[in-house]
Amino acid sequence: MTVLTWSEHFFFASAAIIFGLSFIYAYLQLKKTGGYSQNLLYASLFFGFVLQSVALNIRAYNVQSCPLGNSFEIIQFIVWCTVLLFLILRPIFKIKTLGLFTALSASLVSGISLLNPNWDTHYSVGEASSHSLIELHASIAIFSYALYMLLAIISGMRLLQEYGLKNLRFQGLFRSLPPIQKLDRIAHSLLWIGTLTLFLAIIFILFYWSDHPDSVSMIKLAATLLISVAYLTVGLLKRFNCISSQKQAVLALILFIFALLSLGTLQGEHPTPLQQESNELDAPEDSLI
Repeated sequence: MTVLTWSEHFFFASAAIIFGLSFIYAYLQLKKTGGYSQNLLYASLFFGFVLQSVALNIRAYNVQSCPLGNSFEIIQFIVWCTVLLFLILRPIFKIKTLGLFTALSASLVSGISLLNPNWDTHYSVGEASSHSLIELHASIAIFSYALYMLLAIISGMRLLQEYGLKNLRFQGLFRSLPPIQKLDRIAHSLLWIGTLTLFLAIIFILFYWSDHPDSVSMIKLAATLLISVAYLTVGLLKRFNCISSQKQAVLALILFIFALLSLGTLQGEHPTPLQQESNELDAPEDSLI
């Protein structure tokens, strides 16, 4: 059951629409004239970022906590952090079409989470969620997933550029894509920074788990470990030239999709206190004896 209020839904949906319209504008201009206003796209992404920030703040006020209690909130935070990374790293990466693909990815991922009400389940804010180690783990983990999302975007651009070169496509979008070598360098950095960051988040949750073993979901912890080890394996295979840059890009896309799906499929593994209370109220009287 969804817990979205109308104001939250309005701002989350508005942000996703702005991201989508930003992509459509840039793509159509690119196809028609061979270019688009970088500043206008940047401004529209910033506007979508502000709308999403408002939505997250409303949710935080409503739940009286940092909104990281279910899959919907986590995914929205990942999108928010990814757009923030783009806004900050744009002058460093100097990739013209990065904003175009960031807008597309942000719109799709945010939109999918809005269309899956089962991901936005009721939960109660317990003592565990307010613990400093839990908050630190969550913040670092969200940042690592945002790096992985940016890696997936760069990987998609790299595969698209390779397709264009192999098929002699040098006009429109293909003409605006950066050299493959530059995309490979950025992807390599994002993969390692994201993986080291996620391992750091795991270390903090393990410290908390050592003192509170019953308050940490072992399945979710195992899934996070599996994802981090998978990214580490891809990085090591590429480091020792066991796989090509193309295969690294494909694996980065697959792993990020798996990571997002794991957030949804692991939702509700253990009933929250609110769900337990609801189940007790709905149970027959003789079963409560």
